[in-house]
Amino acid sequence: MTVNRRTRLGILAAALAALPLEARTARAHDDLEPAIQSLDGLRHERPFQPWQVSAGVRSALFHSAGYDPFSSNDAFTQFSATATWAFRTAPRLATAVGASIDAGSADGEARGASTSLSLTRVALVVEERFAPRPWAYAFLRVAPGWLRGTATLDDPSLTAPLETTFSTFGVDGSLGAAARTTPRGSRVGFWIVGDAGYGWAPAQHFALSPALPASDRDKAGATSLADFAPRGAFFRLGLALGF
Repeated sequence: MTVNRRTRLGILAAALAALPLEARTARAHDDLEPAIQSLDGLRHERPFQPWQVSAGVRSALFHSAGYDPFSSNDAFTQFSATATWAFRTAPRLATAVGASIDAGSADGEARGASTSLSLTRVALVVEERFAPRPWAYAFLRVAPGWLRGTATLDDPSLTAPLETTFSTFGVDGSLGAAARTTPRGSRVGFWIVGDAGYGWAPAQHFALSPALPASDRDKAGATSLADFAPRGAFFRLGLALGF
């Protein structure tokens, strides 16, 4: 009877000891599947942070006779800033919308006088993004906008510098790519962004008048230069903050 009681107690103790082990094993198995799924999701994660703000340099080439008085070459450089909001449309695709501004100036010499041309462009931005890797994506951008320019010619022999302004519609189209420089797990990402394309706007007739009151300006007349076509290939490079 004593032996049987000890045997039963031993069996009961073994069963009690085995029960927590089985529970722990089952729980570990239950926790493993979500962890695997989480890792799998991380592996397929795409770099589509909703907001992105970038700043950089945009350089365009103006092959226009009207640009020659304002520069010794065809290059025109501007500061460029863009802000976009993106929403995912597929596992590897996203659409982004936003706005951009490009502003810059060039200085030259014409007819023995110093010249200056400034251009500011404000545009809407629509991008389609494709992410082949979690740390990089390519994009196609279309940016219709409004271009405003000011041209001046400062001749010391004149009582006032000559100037003219214009405003016109334009559109940019470009292809680009972005690469992330920070770990994927961080909530804020730093990116290197670059694109190249073509910007178009209608040609503008330059008739420069003295910077005088309207009544005196009409008497002084205007000085005409060759038409300026603010269009050509461009390249942009910048740094972006995604969050």
